Parts: sequence; structure tokens; C-alpha cells
Amino acid sequence: MITPGFSPIRGGTETIVKDLSIELNRIGVNTDVMTFNMDKKWNPKWQGTIQKIDDITVFKIPALNLIPIEHPKRLISEINLIPGRFTHLMKNYDVIHFHEQEFSFPLFSYFKRKPKLFHLHGIDYEYFRRYHLSRCILKNVTDYYVCITKKIEKEVAKLGIEKNRILYLPNSINVDLFQPGKKEDENLILFVGRIAPIKGLHILIKALRYLKSPVNLVIVGPINDFEYYQKIVRYIEKENQRGEHRITYSGCMPPADPSLIRLYQKASIFVLPSFFEGFPVVLLEALACETPVISTPVGGIPEIIHDFKNGFLVPTGNPIKLADTIQYLLENKSLRAKLGQTGREDVEKNYSVSVVTRKLCHIYEQLINK
Repeated sequence: MITPGFSPIRGGTETIVKDLSIELNRIGVNTDVMTFNMDKKWNPKWQGTIQKIDDITVFKIPALNLIPIEHPKRLISEINLIPGRFTHLMKNYDVIHFHEQEFSFPLFSYFKRKPKLFHLHGIDYEYFRRYHLSRCILKNVTDYYVCITKKIEKEVAKLGIEKNRILYLPNSINVDLFQPGKKEDENLILFVGRIAPIKGLHILIKALRYLKSPVNLVIVGPINDFEYYQKIVRYIEKENQRGEHRITYSGCMPPADPSLIRLYQKASIFVLPSFFEGFPVVLLEALACETPVISTPVGGIPEIIHDFKNGFLVPTGNPIKLADTIQYLLENKSLRAKLGQTGREDVEKNYSVSVVTRKLCHIYEQLINK
């Protein structure tokens, strides 16, 4: 598994890579991770190291910034770093599995003749459609493309990549870790995600003004945009001063933190009012804990959330419609329980890490046989 970032960097891709690697090793498919030696993106160190993280061997490769100053995205064509020596390590592996829309590792290992996968956890379709060089690199650095949503699958095909090289594999979670628990706190609303405008947290806080029932909103996530975070703090202070609702920011928690899992279990509703997404794992985590979800129809979310089945979809940027849907669920406890139970069953059947890993092994076999 080759990914730009890994522990201590936290995010959806990093979690997916870790979970897949642990499960592959558990079933006897020897899997290591290669990443850049970074404490945060894109802040590499010119020093390599080998670590054991969650019993996974992790090769942390030294690197330099391609352009260390602020620059337009098209100038670097998704090549952020210049890696140190690493291709000699690839001789020990049968399959090279790249992750994320980032070309540093794939491009600098282009001449290493090994079966390769490019796992797209999201794709900026308009960017690749517009810039020929980046599109050309994308089309030639790998044998197969793994897409986490049907939407990404269609976009990759529209960029000119042959359909027989495109495979669908959704994100997954550990359903033994994320399990239902007692719903002790009535009217607890949970938001988990980066504190950034794209996640729509400000829309959720504005929606509270239109609710009839008092709620306790708990926010969990890393600060991705400090200016936006300061604005959110002002919103929280203002809403708490009104005294009708209570808002708590609980900071950033590791994905498998027992405190986070407990919040998923206790929450009446999980809300993610995003403006853009790939395939958010937090939705699977909430559903696995039998918590119904309210989200927006962006990215791969409509492939996960279905009205009156496991949650509801509301228009992006619409606090009134969001408030109406929250209020409707708060007033229908039996419906919440039904949606949560269906959500758990759906995750167990389609998105558990054991199910998805078996599908991934089949992809590896196809790649090696070809």
C-alpha cells in the first residue's frame, strides 16, 4: 500500500489504508505500507525511517517539496513532492497499490514493472478534464483504477480511461469496532468531520435557529481552516448564549477512539451537511452504530444514504430544510430506531472491512493473472 500520508496524519484515506492493511495481514496476504515521512501535509522530512504501526510495517520515505511556496494546482500537476530512494523496495512485492489523487509516488516509480492499482478516494473531474498533462499522467501511471463510488467510476471513464481498467470498491469500516449501544441522550445531534467550509458545519449551526425542540449538538473534528474555525467559535458562543440549544466542540478524536464510538452510539441523529464529498467513512461509522443519518446529495453520499431507509438527504446549503428534517426525526423515535437498524444491516452486508477486503483480494488475483 502506497499512500502520501499515514500516521500521525489522520483522515479518511489514512484510516482506509490502515484497516485494509490490518485485515489483509490477518487473512495471510502480507501487506506493508509506504508513505512520505511527514507530520502534516505537505511538510516532508529529508530523513527515512521504518516503523511498526498497528503491527503494520511502514516505510517512511524522505522527500522534498516540489515547490515549497504557494502555487496554483495546475503548476505541479498533482506531483507535490520529490521522493528520496524508494523503488528498490518494490522488488519484494507482487502488487503495488497506490492511494489518493496524488502522483508523486506513481510517477517516480513509472519504470518499475510491477502490477499496479490506483485507488481513487476522490477525483477532481473538472481539473483533469481541463488540464491535459495531469490527465495524461493519470491515464498512464497504472494498470487498474479502483473507484470508491459509482460517480467516480463514471467520471474516470469520461476522462478516456478504458472501462475494463476501472473497478468499483466502496470504502469500509470495522463493524466489530463500530457497534450499536444504548441511546442514553435524547436529542443529541452529532457532527464528525474537518472544521472546514466544505463540510457545511455553519449550515448545521444556522439550522438550530429553526428547530422547535432543544438539542445538544456535539462537534468532533480537526481544524482544517483556522479562519473558518474562528467563525464557528463565534457561532457557537452566540448560540450557547441564547440558551435554547447547547453546542460542544470536543476537538479531534482518533477514528477508533472509544469516546468517539460512544458518541456515535448515544446520538439520536448524525448530520453531515457537506458541499463536496467522495465517500465519507463517518456515515458508515454512524450507521454501524444504528444512528440514522441526515446528509446532502453530493459525491458518493446518495449511494449510501436513502430516504426513509437509513436516513435522509437534504439540499446543500439549506438550513431551513435541514432543520425541518432534524425536527421530523426528533419527533419520530420509532422511525429513528428503524432507520438505524436498517443502516446497520446495510453496513454489515456491503461495507464491512472483511467483505471489502475479500473483493480486493479478487482484484489482486485478476491483476496478477493478467
